[in-house]
Amino acid sequence: MQLTNKINEFLNLINKAKKIVILTGAGISTESGLPDFRSDDGFWTKNKPIFFKEFLQDEESRKLSWKRNFELKEKLKSIKPNSGHVFVRDLINTSLEHYLITQNIDGLHSVAGLDDKKIIEIHGNATKASCLNCYKEFDPSIFHDSVLNDIDIPDCDECGSLVKVSTISFGQPMNEKDHTDAMYLTQASDLFIAIGTSLSVQPVAKLPELAKKNGSKLIILNREATPLDNLADLVLNGELKDIFSKISENLSIVH
Repeated sequence: MQLTNKINEFLNLINKAKKIVILTGAGISTESGLPDFRSDDGFWTKNKPIFFKEFLQDEESRKLSWKRNFELKEKLKSIKPNSGHVFVRDLINTSLEHYLITQNIDGLHSVAGLDDKKIIEIHGNATKASCLNCYKEFDPSIFHDSVLNDIDIPDCDECGSLVKVSTISFGQPMNEKDHTDAMYLTQASDLFIAIGTSLSVQPVAKLPELAKKNGSKLIILNREATPLDNLADLVLNGELKDIFSKISENLSIVH
């Protein structure tokens, strides 16, 4: 099927849907210039991961974690949402029944203007910090200043526990509420759209299968093939910017 025909089918499926869930992965952010952490030359191939247990037990690991977060913060200053983020925002905003689940920790969907109440950040958000015990939120710059000036990292001023970047580290349990909400929304959807994700990181990779088992249509947009392409009702492979450019030319038929 030619790309133009696939775009038309894509938009037709959207027009028929009442409850859309979109899942986004690293591919939607790499087109804004943010490297994929898990790619062959990504961050985790060049830097030893800091496991959650290490963060809890070792002060040097905590310092390194905050230094890395500061570096990411500086990188994000030059990163802007792209046409993919704009498309997701505009589609989600067409109905109170549409939601976004994202594997990305960069906060770009929020920067693009999508209401945080419509977003489940299944792996957390690297632009935020919170207490591991009482969950009070903090400005990460407080902790950046500490490690950059080589002074003691402050603990939570509410309960005295450790404060951590609000992302899910290796070995750290996922946020149970986020996971439960993601599964509930997926089961209730009648159209599930996976964008820019390899669908290889568990447990999120199970969501498209869950959607299909509950009668939802499945669309996959990704640069390369994924392990779940055979389950999809429609697959669009290619550079996302090219796909979204083509979609934008045909948006007049979207409700």
